[in-house]
Amino acid sequence: MNFKDEALIIYIKIVNENNLLIKLLSKNNGLCIGIIYGGNSKKNKKIYQIGSYINFNFLQKNENSIANVNGELKKPLLTNYFDDKFKLYAVLTSCSLLNIAINENQRFKNIYNQTYNLFLSFNNKHWFYDFTIWMLYFLTELGYGFDWKDIQLRKKFLCLNNLQFLDKNNSIVSNNNIIEFPYELVLNKIISFHQCNLFFTIFEHIINKQLLSHSSKKTPNIYYDFKKLILKSLR
Repeated sequence: MNFKDEALIIYIKIVNENNLLIKLLSKNNGLCIGIIYGGNSKKNKKIYQIGSYINFNFLQKNENSIANVNGELKKPLLTNYFDDKFKLYAVLTSCSLLNIAINENQRFKNIYNQTYNLFLSFNNKHWFYDFTIWMLYFLTELGYGFDWKDIQLRKKFLCLNNLQFLDKNNSIVSNNNIIEFPYELVLNKIISFHQCNLFFTIFEHIINKQLLSHSSKKTPNIYYDFKKLILKSLR
């Protein structure tokens, strides 16, 4: 199987000293896994990094053989975010979440496009708001979304068991599985410690209790580091 495509690098691992095992979320061919021979050389390290977008060639002799991959950088460039630890952590967090959620040959073109647009939005003032919206779309594309666009202020409590919104006057809002939805963050772009902490709590519950509940995979450490970084900056 041979094809050309564009992709986001979401995982790399050094093998045989100078080669790389690489996972690519491609635009048209889903998750692709292959070997980049010489990918860990001084010259190629600048190209093959988690968070980089590349145009690549995928060459696979048969279904039982590991594919040979080679590529070149395309925009947006990861180097644009090296001097901003918040944005760099956001890039690495999104790639790590994609890595644990998507399996080989699964096609999620919407997630690819949304992630591409997210990285472009890091040049904007409200990039963290865009990141939270990306996380919501990420859950939706994986089948764990909820109708947050139509929520009303009076129904801003979310039941974590069934992801349904509840009226604030409902008597069961004291239940441990009921949490206030970060209405001001998601709908009004108001970033505060309380709103962000609510958002992270909801996201983690869905990831850990639903998406990964029957998996050996775990929420990546980089996600928790990013969360800690954001919340610390808002205290």
